[in-house]
Amino acid sequence: MAENLLELENITKTFPGVKALDKVDFSLNKGEIRALVGENGAGKSTLIKILAGIYEKDSGKIFYQKQEVEIDDPARAKELGLAFIHQDLNLIPYFNAVENIWLGYDYPRQGVKFNKKKMRKRVLELAESLNFEFDILKPVSELSTANKWLVAILKAFIMDAKLLVLDEPTAALTDKEIKELFINLKRIKKMGIAIIYISHRLEEIFEIADSITVLKNGKKVADRKIDEVSKEALIKLMTGKEKLSRFPARENRQKSTEKVLELEGLSGESFSEISFTLNKNEILGFFGLVGAGRTELMEAIFALREIKNGSLKINEEEIKVKNPGQMIKKGVVLIPEDRREEGLVLNMGVDENISLPNLEMMLQSKLLKNIDKKAEKKESKRLIEELSIKTPSLGQQVKFLSGGNQQKVVIAKWLYRDTSVFIFDEPTVGIDVGARTEVYSLINQLVDEAGVIVVSSDILEVMGICDRIAVMSNGSLTGILNKEEFSQDKILQLAYEEVR
Repeated sequence: MAENLLELENITKTFPGVKALDKVDFSLNKGEIRALVGENGAGKSTLIKILAGIYEKDSGKIFYQKQEVEIDDPARAKELGLAFIHQDLNLIPYFNAVENIWLGYDYPRQGVKFNKKKMRKRVLELAESLNFEFDILKPVSELSTANKWLVAILKAFIMDAKLLVLDEPTAALTDKEIKELFINLKRIKKMGIAIIYISHRLEEIFEIADSITVLKNGKKVADRKIDEVSKEALIKLMTGKEKLSRFPARENRQKSTEKVLELEGLSGESFSEISFTLNKNEILGFFGLVGAGRTELMEAIFALREIKNGSLKINEEEIKVKNPGQMIKKGVVLIPEDRREEGLVLNMGVDENISLPNLEMMLQSKLLKNIDKKAEKKESKRLIEELSIKTPSLGQQVKFLSGGNQQKVVIAKWLYRDTSVFIFDEPTVGIDVGARTEVYSLINQLVDEAGVIVVSSDILEVMGICDRIAVMSNGSLTGILNKEEFSQDKILQLAYEEVR
């Protein structure tokens, strides 16, 4: 019989105006991989933060190895052997694996100096016990994303972790790297380590998890063995809907020959000789493996990176790219991959985030530079309703919104002005299946009046919503496919093409 490791009983947590968790039970055995799923705002993050000692529960009990415990702070979670590995791995890029793994722990010493030989030996022993194979002396900036995850896992094992919590572990991994990670997770499971696996990618959950817990609106709605539930039934449990069309059909599939963006021989850091055009009413996808140069190219178009050579035209006018403010005025906007760090001011309200890049358009007096607060709130309210942003108030701090609603706020702030080109970098990373469909529907609406670029590592996503797909490899454009040419084999062949 499986031995219980963790038991949560009637966990409740309330924030101002929101009951984030309502008498939630949760159970986990040693050597079990349990997926924790739910739409954004279901309560997953709150539950994990209570386990991590970041939030204090209002009521309920936590039993760990059959003993009732209080987890008052992260140090207590660490002491119990609970390790949390987030999508942002928080590794120091110029430190090697050994240095990153030991950071924050008591180093072995030789007199007053660190005993680097013992540090290396301990990491090597751990890596060998888990059959992890990579160069532990390389700076982590030179490691693959999959190997960076192995560094983070080893860091957990240095503290003798008994429970790993993995939050969206495959968001930035290639298919090959995902397979490698899953092999390693299965090894860890055989050692009796329990894993809580959080992901919005349902296909992965059916591949790696033994069991699943579903949260909805702060309540637990189901516990199932993975072989007792289908994907369709799981979506219904999460969303309350019988069937969800992943890629909503575009109602007005207009075609235009009007060029809104043209690149000719554009070169910069991490990309070279890029040429393509984007037409109005077109969704152009950009696919590639990690390190292909897609994000760097988009940031250069938006003037966040230097362009070394080549030309760029917006609405057939050649532009000497200077700064993001200039590009916004010319009608080019970027919805970045890391919405929390680069797209929002988390401590500001929804209304303030929407109005922030548009303040010069809300001035009561250009001389006095004072903002028309009435107009600001009116426009914010309109956009919140138009995009169905779920928020208890206009002034709600965006850090308390779900990932899907945060993404809508980032989009909303660009709808106040005339925009010719929308650039979405990984638009659905970290948002649930229902919110993804809403984002796709928004993109379909935007393309009626503009051109849209969608950068995505999800091959089904670019095939499902795009009119054409541009594929990059090692900083070069290896091909552009029309809709009738789409196939996973063709796209991956171009993505793995050796160039440079």
